[in-house]
Amino acid sequence: MKYYVDVEGRTFELDFQEEGEQLRVQVGDQSLTLDLRPVTQPSLYSLLIDNRSYEIFVETHGDEFDVLIDGDMFHLKVQDEWARRLANIQRKTTVEAGLLAITAPMPGAVVSVEVEPGQEVKRGQGLVILSAMKMENEIKAPRAGRVKSVDVQAGQTVEQGRTLVVLE
Repeated sequence: MKYYVDVEGRTFELDFQEEGEQLRVQVGDQSLTLDLRPVTQPSLYSLLIDNRSYEIFVETHGDEFDVLIDGDMFHLKVQDEWARRLANIQRKTTVEAGLLAITAPMPGAVVSVEVEPGQEVKRGQGLVILSAMKMENEIKAPRAGRVKSVDVQAGQTVEQGRTLVVLE
């Protein structure tokens, strides 16, 4: 499975593969063997990368992590393939003024609707939770505005491109 990790302005694509009991990760042209084990819950881990040992401390903040390795602190943002595609689609739909229809980026089922007509929303605020491919995806407001209409309800199945919410 592929993950995208943003570290201090740089993005790395990591492709994880299980080979028997080993976990391998492809980073660029490098292939590494990993072994990650919890030492104390919830934050201290032992990490072996190609038989080199590291003790790491991890603090989780949603899809972001603060990681301390050998005295160096790194702030990471991690996205799987679907979250990255969804974020890229939402970035492309940004309209600063006027009516903005927020549409389903993929077919799926509406798990919940987080807003109602007339509600003021901030940029990045969750609007609808959409379940697709056994994953729940939060559809967020690409800009601040007021909800003009909510065109779906929980439990409803939607096709790609279907209007979910309209902002004004």
